[in-house]
Amino acid sequence: MSTLSDRTFPNGTFISGKWHRRRYRVERLLGVGANGQVYLVRRNQSLYALKAGYEALDHQSEVNVLKSLMKASPEFRHYMIDADDFVWNGQNIPFYVMKYVKGRSLPEFIRLKGVEWLPVIGLNLMRKLRALHRLGWVFGDLKPENVIVTDFGGVELVDFGGVTPMGRSVKQFTELYDRGFWKAGTRVADEAYDLFSFAVLYILSAKENGSPAVMANLLPQNRGIDVLLDEMSTIPAIQPVSAVLKKALAGQYRSSEEALRDWRKATPSVAEPKQATSGTPGRGLKIWFASSLLLFAASLYFFWLKGG
Repeated sequence: MSTLSDRTFPNGTFISGKWHRRRYRVERLLGVGANGQVYLVRRNQSLYALKAGYEALDHQSEVNVLKSLMKASPEFRHYMIDADDFVWNGQNIPFYVMKYVKGRSLPEFIRLKGVEWLPVIGLNLMRKLRALHRLGWVFGDLKPENVIVTDFGGVELVDFGGVTPMGRSVKQFTELYDRGFWKAGTRVADEAYDLFSFAVLYILSAKENGSPAVMANLLPQNRGIDVLLDEMSTIPAIQPVSAVLKKALAGQYRSSEEALRDWRKATPSVAEPKQATSGTPGRGLKIWFASSLLLFAASLYFFWLKGG
């Protein structure tokens, strides 16, 4: 018998919740994860992302995490909109509905706009991790597919199936971004675990040539952070933040708060999200500064004319 994990719902399929009676129309498949499939769906005139789970127990665990985050922090307050079940070919399938983030996956964004966007993306991603860590959770499965980049380098995390309470074993991870894979520490959920994944993600995102699959296929005896450090030294885009990434790989940060502080010091020209309002990182701030200088010069000129 086939299962949800080996099938997808065709475009135009209607998904009707058993309990809340809300009806969603499938527009297209957005992605497939370890514990579910995510679809772009429409209800009335609004678009949402709907995740259909494979296993009821794993899915409910993820829903419970999201409910906890929504209650605890404004950062996640409007993340989940609905949670229900529906019947498909006699199978009971759990699902939840979340806001649809209009953006691109991290690799696609960098491919289109360039590596110069990485410092602001890194800043916003670290801010998201800090918000999660403050509530006592670790993201766990930090990888390119789980990072959506919006306009001007804004970041949203998606797929909370790997979110784990601090102190527990990380329940879901991807080997290439896992510090256990690189012999750099345990798989116990702590802030340093996410920061290690962040560093690997950043290095591989800045690497313009070559495939991450080459690293993923390294033999156990050839793995270690020395491989990642050597890789870093060959990538010019990484040099401004190399000290931060090295500390993250070595597990030397006590918290993401500390790492974020160092990131800001290493990238002083990077604007916060509310300031990034143009097609180039920090350009809005430069325009504002230039306009201020012009206004000041004009004031001096008219003052001189009046005096003359």
